[in-house]
Amino acid sequence: MGESALKFANKLELRYVFNDKSNYMDAMIRHRCEKEVLALLRTLADMLDVRMTIYNEPFDREGGFRERLAIAGENSHAISIVISLAMRVLARPSLIVGGRPVFERSPRDEEDLQRELAALRRDLRLKAPGATPSLRLFELLEMSPRFLRMKSNFYEALRGYPKVSKVVLRELNERDRPRSGALEVKRERFDYYILRSGDLPTVKDGKATIEIISPVLKDSKYRWKGIYNKGGEIIDFYMQDEEFKAQMFDEKISFASGMCIDCVLEIARRLSELGEVVNVSYTVTTVIRTRFDKMEIVTPQGKRHLRKLEAEKKQLTLDFFS
Repeated sequence: MGESALKFANKLELRYVFNDKSNYMDAMIRHRCEKEVLALLRTLADMLDVRMTIYNEPFDREGGFRERLAIAGENSHAISIVISLAMRVLARPSLIVGGRPVFERSPRDEEDLQRELAALRRDLRLKAPGATPSLRLFELLEMSPRFLRMKSNFYEALRGYPKVSKVVLRELNERDRPRSGALEVKRERFDYYILRSGDLPTVKDGKATIEIISPVLKDSKYRWKGIYNKGGEIIDFYMQDEEFKAQMFDEKISFASGMCIDCVLEIARRLSELGEVVNVSYTVTTVIRTRFDKMEIVTPQGKRHLRKLEAEKKQLTLDFFS
């Protein structure tokens, strides 16, 4: 199909409102922003299996700088959902006062995200009437680490360009009529979208299993090596369970090839410039039990840990019924 035959039934309009009467925008700033918006649209479309093509459309010279992305594809309703999600993600703050995240993600949130995406993909594929994103999907996408990075890059580019006083987002139809209300973000709010650092909250895996390849008993500065059961990857990790190291050093627990530990593992993470979550370091805080062949031994600190978990579980049950 030639470009002239494409039907652009959906459009995303970004208007950069200036604090003066000009309509010229620094090209480098504009392209840095456009790169993040295009990446956001393309990622959402891929998540939902929506086929679409994005073109730049000529813009008028009304106050400020308007950019219109004309979008063609097989399913106008599906494309409208992608645009709506992109607008919501861009307009939703990432941080609250003090620089803390609006919403702390947990490992379970990623499972929920995949489940919500699968449900919406199915509805769009079947062209179910009234197919629309759930509020839970909005929440999960708005705080996805990848999208947090895209938003941060977008608003950081604009923060360094004082001329822009606010950004306005609208979805338009093929006749340039609004499909929905406009969303806007004022300059004084930009800081709530820009990540202070790439550090993410530490993830705790309370049911980790590691097959130890090489232990280090004497110097805590050096990392142990083992095979982590989640994905079977080889990891270098710090052993902070001093009791366990002492037990091995005193040969109360003897190391042998194939020995596994069930443990509490903390994973420090960072967000890369591409918005990918990268595991920076692994730390074992408590060894619960050791396993070798069919022999299984619960450590003294493991028994304390399990008793504590049981007590917390009982307390939650009491709180619930009371």
